[in-house]
Amino acid sequence: MSIDISIVLPTCKRDASLKRCLDSFAAMKDRRYTFEIIVVDDGASESTKKVVDEAKNDFFNLRYVSGSHQGPARARNRGIEVASGSLIGFVDDDCLVMGSWVAQMVEAHQKFPKISCIGGETISGCSTPHLLISQKLSTWSIETKLAGKKEIIFFPTCNVSCKRDVFGLKSFDERFLFPGGEDLEFFWRLFKKGRRFLFIPEIKVLHDREGTVKSFLRQAFVYGRGNFLVQHMHRDHPLLKELRTGSLSFWFGSFVNILKIPRFSFLCGRKLIREEDVKGFFNKCDIYLFFTMHKICYIAGNIREFFQIKKNGFGTNDGGAGVPRLLILDITHQCNLMCNICDIWKTKSKDEDLGFDALARILSQAQALKIPEITLSGGEPLLRQDIFNVFETARNLKIKNLGVLSNGILVEKHFEVVMPYLCDNTISLVISFDSLKQVVHNTVRNSEIAWEATHAVLRRLAQAKNKNPQINFNVITVILNQNLEELDEIVSFVHSLGANSLQFQSLLPNNLKMDERKASGFWVPEERFSVLDAALDKLVALKRQCPNFIKNSLLNLLLIKKYYRGTLTSRDIQCQSAGRTVLVSTLGDCTTCFSSYGNIKKKNFENILNSPKRMRASARVKKCPWPCLLPCFCEA
Repeated sequence: MSIDISIVLPTCKRDASLKRCLDSFAAMKDRRYTFEIIVVDDGASESTKKVVDEAKNDFFNLRYVSGSHQGPARARNRGIEVASGSLIGFVDDDCLVMGSWVAQMVEAHQKFPKISCIGGETISGCSTPHLLISQKLSTWSIETKLAGKKEIIFFPTCNVSCKRDVFGLKSFDERFLFPGGEDLEFFWRLFKKGRRFLFIPEIKVLHDREGTVKSFLRQAFVYGRGNFLVQHMHRDHPLLKELRTGSLSFWFGSFVNILKIPRFSFLCGRKLIREEDVKGFFNKCDIYLFFTMHKICYIAGNIREFFQIKKNGFGTNDGGAGVPRLLILDITHQCNLMCNICDIWKTKSKDEDLGFDALARILSQAQALKIPEITLSGGEPLLRQDIFNVFETARNLKIKNLGVLSNGILVEKHFEVVMPYLCDNTISLVISFDSLKQVVHNTVRNSEIAWEATHAVLRRLAQAKNKNPQINFNVITVILNQNLEELDEIVSFVHSLGANSLQFQSLLPNNLKMDERKASGFWVPEERFSVLDAALDKLVALKRQCPNFIKNSLLNLLLIKKYYRGTLTSRDIQCQSAGRTVLVSTLGDCTTCFSSYGNIKKKNFENILNSPKRMRASARVKKCPWPCLLPCFCEA
């Protein structure tokens, strides 16, 4: 059944509000158009899942996607990735849709096909001053004057829908880890790309806000942080002209904004009093007072984020910085295979392993910096004689799910020793498996025993996980000309094993330029592009069915078509090397394909992360003429 509109509904531990929101959809009488609701649980709560399960009696298309508390930007993107509709709508969990919300949104897009995003009016369900002010400030931001013309440049994501194609190659910026600024940045980015929006006040939701004065002040503080980030990233947002982001100009601008607080409170308070026809002297005084308190906390949020950026170097659109989300440690070039799609094994005689002391030190520093993901790569990490000392170090540091990339052959040999680290989630295994056909996998791995050994260890991991469900093991499959017809079967097989995830990786023979990559016998030739497209279309459909299992983003999968055609450019993707992802070589260098920007043996890791050299390295990779599309580095 085709879906007219997919509604993404992020939530985080607000079960009662979520239930009321779902009830408002169930109460809609106009069902001319088909819709699905995708509840994205950013808190991964069993009680929230129960609310969704109970609501399925009222909806044919109600889906639940769990997250790991990475903020509303990430939650919305997860919903977008699995959405089936040609339109994607957004509603907050504390909102109630009114009238025929779905039909109104769909028909508005049909009537205005050139408009990218359509938003409606959000009505405050409360006359309490601080709750009313929060809603009004959001509503007043929708329209502004640009070049003498009124333009819609923003919608709060509690009442808006967009054509699917607006999400293109990048959706909400996931560097916004809190609910403030991510929607302002998203719509301004679209507007600057020529997208246009339409406000239709007849499309209404009721914002069923709850909250104390304390939560109102906390929200103002978060908005101050988020809006400062938006201006730091773009520096041209018309609603944020009063914010300055330079080291000296920031303080001057903040001082001026403090002086303007009485004027701001008076003008905004008078506007709200007129719009809502507020009566009574004390009621009016409350409104002026709350606007003043809001502005004070908002400026405090600006200052907090200014210092945060100075400390961690939050990445702008032109460069990456801050604490990375992924740290890859290239700990050895020793390998027990001589794969035909890799040259690392050729350097094992001249490249020393990253020393244990340096490795232990960076693990400690990475844990202190709270880097979410750490992965050990190579070569074959299990060939290091001190690898179990490394695991023990990680355990003592209370690191969880330290990724270990392996071809799987040595896992069987050391299975009993590896098991305790798997069972307490000190490590997670990532096994390379390229084909269900023995001859294909063995040809890729240049070994007569590789397929049998890897297949056997995958089976053993499946048995172990059946007894110990907490075990985390994953699979990586390289997309090759030789395995295109079986990619969907590989998904079924790996899923049947109980693996946590499957990640598809485009072929990258030795970081070579595009014309040299095509020389590989495993590259997809032009006459096979139709087979490639069909295979990827199947993966996209499976991704929508199993959003948490296939690790690639939906857009990453779609761009693989362009990659093998040689038409992928740096405009399509953003390389996150030196930004979101930091790679440390066996020599201790923090490095990209083009340059190194610090050595962990010589400098403190945190100082390297905050260095200007890292910013320059990050800026350079974003202009890479030969994008690789590796999911660990490149994001669409």
